[in-house]
Amino acid sequence: MKVEDLLDDLTDLLEDSKELPVVNKTMVDKAQIADIIDEIKANLPAETRQAKAIVADRTKILSDAKKEAEAIISVAEKKRNDMLENNEVVVQARQEAERIVAEAETMAKKVKNAANNYVDNLLERTEMALSANLADFQKKRQSIVQAQRKPGSQKNEE
Repeated sequence: MKVEDLLDDLTDLLEDSKELPVVNKTMVDKAQIADIIDEIKANLPAETRQAKAIVADRTKILSDAKKEAEAIISVAEKKRNDMLENNEVVVQARQEAERIVAEAETMAKKVKNAANNYVDNLLERTEMALSANLADFQKKRQSIVQAQRKPGSQKNEE
């Protein structure tokens, strides 16, 4: 069940509870409220785990991109060295090797940038979802507080 639904259930429970006219208090089922709060707590960490998973994915993507770039550069350097060994094409080999290394470095930068953009996008969407959930939670909480302060009820001061 979503946190939003649980907060709606909590609000409904509060609105449906009986008021005690003599003491200006509202009687609620403590067990029901505790159960709903426990479910809310159980659902919130799922979003936190999702954010952590995204960060872990980013690290893996960057690590994989770095390995791929290193492999491309290694192949390019090997190819360059092989070409240099052939005396008849030394000049062409150097030019080709430099082109391959430059191309590999460009590709590595593109892969890294794409990975960073992808992870940033995921984190932004997760942040927006968490912010929306927090805003809803605060709104529901304020609704509950306002419901307790309606005329005919008294704020419990200790």
